[in-house]
Amino acid sequence: MLKLPFKTSPQEFEKVTVGNSQIGELELPRYGDISPNERLFIKAANLTDIRIAAVKLAKDIAVKSGKQVIDIYNALTHGDSDSLAEYLEEFVTFQDLLEENSSARNLVLATAVIQRLVPDWKLENTGDPNQIHPQLLTLIIEFAKNEEAGWPTEATPITEEELGNSTSNQEIPTGQKSIGDVEDTGRKKKDLVKEDLAASQPG
Repeated sequence: MLKLPFKTSPQEFEKVTVGNSQIGELELPRYGDISPNERLFIKAANLTDIRIAAVKLAKDIAVKSGKQVIDIYNALTHGDSDSLAEYLEEFVTFQDLLEENSSARNLVLATAVIQRLVPDWKLENTGDPNQIHPQLLTLIIEFAKNEEAGWPTEATPITEEELGNSTSNQEIPTGQKSIGDVEDTGRKKKDLVKEDLAASQPG
């Protein structure tokens, strides 16, 4: 392996133990991210792009129903079966696709992380319960998702001092919701979905 001529060598990656004595234990290096090579491996798996699939199905349903494509897209991606009551078969089929795609991506993600230990490890090895216990696989998937997300930190508890300082500048809660805030949040969310929809469409 080629090595860079570091003036100061980087610290070694932290090792995280995953599993237990019953299902097996692995020490996985924690990068704090998915490496560029791992991202290429995941991309090469050619998983279904759920956004594109949702847009295509939303357009098909829009032609039949006369509803807005964006409303159908939101119903599909947010699991809103009530809005698509007349098209439950299409809705259920899409939900099955979501589940299958999620399971397939989990296997690919776990495989990418295991390859840190065994470079020749294949996708079929990851899915073989004789090679890796299903419960251990679940823990590796959880580890891999945390890696991909950059290990989001949990909210730190607020101290009494911070609580005292923060309440002086805040309005006294009345128990009523701010309609303006709700409408603004809904508008922004809808705009973001429109942007996502536009980005997913070819051309």
